[in-house]
Amino acid sequence: MADANSAKKPTLNDQERELEQQAFIEFQKADYHACHQTLQKLLKTQDSNAKVLHNRAVVEFYNSDLRRYDQFRSAMMQLTGLVGEIRAVEVKDRESCAAYVNQAIVLYHFKQPLAALKIMLAVMAHFDRLDDYLLRRAGIFTVHLLLDTNQPKKANRLLGMLQNRLGIQVYAILSDSDEDEPLIDNESRKDISELQFEEFRKEFRLILIRSNLLNGKKNMSIPLEDTSEYSILKGHQYFLGNDYQMAAKELSKQFTNEPVSVNKHGEDQNTILANNMGVIHFSVKHYALAARFFQQALLFDKSATEDTSTEKVEGSPLYCVGATKRPEILYNHGLALLHLQRPKEAFECMLIVLNSNHNNPRLWLRLAECCIMVHRQEKQTQNTNICHGTVGSGVHRKYILNPLPKTAVVEGDQSLAIPATTLEFGSLCLRNAVTLLEFHEPELIRQSESSDKTVPWDKVYEGVPCNPSLPMKLVSFNKLKCAVLAAYSYVLNTLGEYSLALKYAKEMLTMKDLPQSYLLLSHMYAAEALIMMNRPLEAITYLEPKFITELAGDDFGMRASPHWNINSADAARSVMHYNRAVASFLIGDYEQAKIAMCNCNHPLVMPYLKMLNVYQDLLLGNYEKVQLLIRYDTPHLI
Repeated sequence: MADANSAKKPTLNDQERELEQQAFIEFQKADYHACHQTLQKLLKTQDSNAKVLHNRAVVEFYNSDLRRYDQFRSAMMQLTGLVGEIRAVEVKDRESCAAYVNQAIVLYHFKQPLAALKIMLAVMAHFDRLDDYLLRRAGIFTVHLLLDTNQPKKANRLLGMLQNRLGIQVYAILSDSDEDEPLIDNESRKDISELQFEEFRKEFRLILIRSNLLNGKKNMSIPLEDTSEYSILKGHQYFLGNDYQMAAKELSKQFTNEPVSVNKHGEDQNTILANNMGVIHFSVKHYALAARFFQQALLFDKSATEDTSTEKVEGSPLYCVGATKRPEILYNHGLALLHLQRPKEAFECMLIVLNSNHNNPRLWLRLAECCIMVHRQEKQTQNTNICHGTVGSGVHRKYILNPLPKTAVVEGDQSLAIPATTLEFGSLCLRNAVTLLEFHEPELIRQSESSDKTVPWDKVYEGVPCNPSLPMKLVSFNKLKCAVLAAYSYVLNTLGEYSLALKYAKEMLTMKDLPQSYLLLSHMYAAEALIMMNRPLEAITYLEPKFITELAGDDFGMRASPHWNINSADAARSVMHYNRAVASFLIGDYEQAKIAMCNCNHPLVMPYLKMLNVYQDLLLGNYEKVQLLIRYDTPHLI
């Protein structure tokens, strides 16, 4: 908050300056009623002074125990002129920076960190001209916003600027001894009391450690304090070093400080600890335990915030508004459920997160994966026998072969935009993911090829934003793009959009250093799309024997999940040989088809191979052999 001391203007006379100074002293003593009366006297002669109007709004807000935030926000909007959606911000007058900072604080607590950050970046454009009193608060708040929005490089650069400007000695900040040299030189701290200085020192120490950890500095020294704040940071340090056992042990300590609660601090300690324990178990692939911890975190969060709703209803202090961590926990919980093969529950979790993070391409892929998993689970329940029934009896008995699965057709009055675990909605999710990737790719490639380190601190490129998860660099971007294109091609083939499926399969083949698992999928999906478009001669070029024999097993073993059947080179080769046999039959090359079928020796393709054997014998007129195959496969129909 701004204080009256920062509102001095040369037009004030001696009496008005005395009133201003008196108001500042009363504000520092937390005597807000007396401070308000003093400011009212000052307003009789300075009724158009923006600084005085701002300070009166601040005092009124403090006098309400930080509860009348709607009234306070309206006052700040009148002073700044920022109303509605904030697109571009320009702070022309250095003297008005305090009002912009306060409006950003309100937006932050209303769960609008990106909008708040736009304002603070405009305020930080006056970095060299801000007084130390405001710069300490505005600077640390901006670093908080940058870290909360996953921009650690910018945060680190800004912290360096604050250290230089305020004379902060970094080597002393992590020390537990009070006999070390002062953290800030005496000249820079003359405008704050000892209590305020200690509060700033603690906050700066915590934010510096957090920034260093998020920037990959794993071996830094962290004070040995058994408080929840430092134990959480120490646990994060162990987590980054892949020492998950020590990370869990650090979070299970008995803390010496008073428990952090929403009503006093704006955060709930138990919620954060349960969520972090879930992340640790997720990292070691204990997905069931991770899901339990995330459920516990959701219960803690609900209990802590049930009296402080995130809705803008006056009654709770501002720091309690937006205290919930529910979207972030639901994102983690959804991932754990997806790994547990519970896609419908995972879908419901992800859908809630989508409301606040709709620009995350990874989130759109996860939603589509839920839809695909539901489809595959339903498909696994289908009958895989050669025939599913008979009609007639005796010499007139006829066997009814299992029909091909029908291509889903959406009725005209059914909207694909309605969220549901269907492939149609999954296709929409993947289209959004592709659009976001295409939007970010040119800038990502340009930045990765550029080595210019002289850019301003607020222009440092962090990667493709994926809140609430970390931003993507080029390597992780390419991995995500492979996954999105493969999933999209699969969904489009299943829905009968073969030309688009072929397009995205070919696009996947153009990517550099394509893993063999995705190379296999791109060849399969391209061939399938061409076959369904009655172009088998083109399809068979994607199923060449040379390509099949070159498939190695390491990549399939490393990348395969326990529920993905193609988890070895033998399985991959058998699947490709089966597809080649199908294409060879369609172009009439029966000899090549037989050779390909003989190479199908993995159990994965056996249910499909027996149907292909029936098709082969029907083509060759071996009807008695077909009957024997059917009787062997379905003896209960004899």
